[in-house]
Amino acid sequence: MTTSKSNPPSSSQHVETITSEITTIRHLPWTYFHLSLISSEITSQSTDAEVDILTARTYLTSALQQFLGITGTAIPVDFLKVEGRNIWIRVPRDDSAIVVSALSGWIGRESVAWRIKGKSEWLGSLVAGDGSDLFEA
Repeated sequence: MTTSKSNPPSSSQHVETITSEITTIRHLPWTYFHLSLISSEITSQSTDAEVDILTARTYLTSALQQFLGITGTAIPVDFLKVEGRNIWIRVPRDDSAIVVSALSGWIGRESVAWRIKGKSEWLGSLVAGDGSDLFEA
């Protein structure tokens, strides 16, 4: 049995090593929602009115409290943007299923409800959409 040893590179030989790094994000801490406040009253003048952040927080807290009681109100909700009757919020990823259930089953006293227009773990994909409008003529 013979063994061969490779000679180490001499100073005249140049050895280049390339290293690559791969990062995988498995569990993102937040889930982002795009919500729209809708009204069932067709004749109401408030259907075109803008919603302010205090009203939005009140309605959202009401939905969470109706679904889970005081535990629902303890879910942290960050308001990212309010525009017209649309709002963008973020909640902890672990609470996202609870928020979906609470919002989809809630109807307020003024015959208003939340419509979930989008949900994503990436804010960029929620705001920018799926890109289908790029190819429209």
